[in-house]
Amino acid sequence: MPLRAIRDPADAAGVLMTLVARDRGTPTPEREAVIQTEMQKVTAHDDDHGTRMAYIRHAAAQASDADTAVDHLAPLLREKLDASERDDLERMLEAVAVVHGGPIDAQERLIARTVRVLAEPL
Repeated sequence: MPLRAIRDPADAAGVLMTLVARDRGTPTPEREAVIQTEMQKVTAHDDDHGTRMAYIRHAAAQASDADTAVDHLAPLLREKLDASERDDLERMLEAVAVVHGGPIDAQERLIARTVRVLAEPL
């Protein structure tokens, strides 16, 4: 599934969290658990989270790199998320980055770039 096909901001957030996790290597079960927990906070209780996570992992794998993914997902996120929700997204990304000893430089750069790009006007 190409990133351009994503229409749900929760899925876009999941892809970004997955990319933050991958900046530190293959996502560990602990990082995957944080992503799933964060996704459960922003999706319906009766959502099929297993299927959603498989979709998110597949979409993240299709990204040529994290910066390109941010560029593709930013218009959707800018349109659909208000300032408070963008703050929530930043918190979600940071929650993934802190697993296993805190964020590394690549994760900090990706989170900072995401926040900066989402703050740009439509």
